[in-house]
Amino acid sequence: MPKVTFLHPEGKSGEVPENLTLLEASMELGFPLNHDCGGNASCTTCRLEVQQGAEHLSEIEFDEQDLLDREALFEPFYRLGCQARVMGDVVVRVPEEKWEAPSNDEQRKTGVDAAKECIPERIEIL
Repeated sequence: MPKVTFLHPEGKSGEVPENLTLLEASMELGFPLNHDCGGNASCTTCRLEVQQGAEHLSEIEFDEQDLLDREALFEPFYRLGCQARVMGDVVVRVPEEKWEAPSNDEQRKTGVDAAKECIPERIEIL
């Protein structure tokens, strides 16, 4: 199985089944990438900078190249995580804003509780 490495402060590395997209690989490794369009190649929120192993990714299709061209993403070499399929070992850098931090019920609860403390229960009109 190919090894995929996501370079990021919270990044992951691991073996994944061949032919998964980089987006699917990120989810399988517990490191979900943002993908606002649902993985349909109509945005660039899952874009990744290929550091090593570009030759181990599927060929770039017209729709993906067109979208990258429109966003002026020429150098370094970028691919959309939802389109690039893993055929061998690859290393990609994940821009900080492209990683989707997993939600945590405890974090959510803490955030809501903190917000409640800031809201007065009763407002007095003087």
